[in-house]
Amino acid sequence: MDERLRLSIRAMTWVPMTIAAIVSFAVVAVRSSGPAAGPMQFAAIMLASASGFALDDPSAEILGASPTSLLRRRASRVFLVLLPATAVWLLLLAIRGTASPNETTALASMFVGLLGLAFGTAGVVARREPGVRAGIVVGPALFALVILSTSFPPRWRPLPIGDVPGGWEPIILRWFGAAVFGAIGFLASSRDPARPRRARVR
Repeated sequence: MDERLRLSIRAMTWVPMTIAAIVSFAVVAVRSSGPAAGPMQFAAIMLASASGFALDDPSAEILGASPTSLLRRRASRVFLVLLPATAVWLLLLAIRGTASPNETTALASMFVGLLGLAFGTAGVVARREPGVRAGIVVGPALFALVILSTSFPPRWRPLPIGDVPGGWEPIILRWFGAAVFGAIGFLASSRDPARPRRARVR
């Protein structure tokens, strides 16, 4: 294993992901009968919220002048947390099952969209407030966005929970759109803060 990945694993906090996995398994086990959407959506929100803690890096300011770019350091953390988060979600999906391939695709797109929003939110918060535990903000932000989305008419909900006019395709497209929006926020907030200053000096 790459030494940088090993160091990232040791530096990251894994408690939120462990708690999210345990709670998600408990919810899926309790709601073993009935529609799969409810427990799997809850699990997606929990796992995505816990994934946001991956960008909590108290040493970010110290490593500001490091040869390794901020984007690369963050990307390694995202990669490391995506592995257990995706594995847990897929295992829950296999245990719970779905009613149709379309429902599976819609739930998967929601999970991907929430992950994108989680990393985008964490990246922006960490950028604006260096040293702040951005992961603490991610969970409430995701819940607030989902609740705010339900206040829109079903036809216009940006983050659809439940049915919307048009069937499965609008649900899938909107959640993938959320993933792209979050990815843009993550990339924009992961620019090296010192790079513009170096360019002006040159």
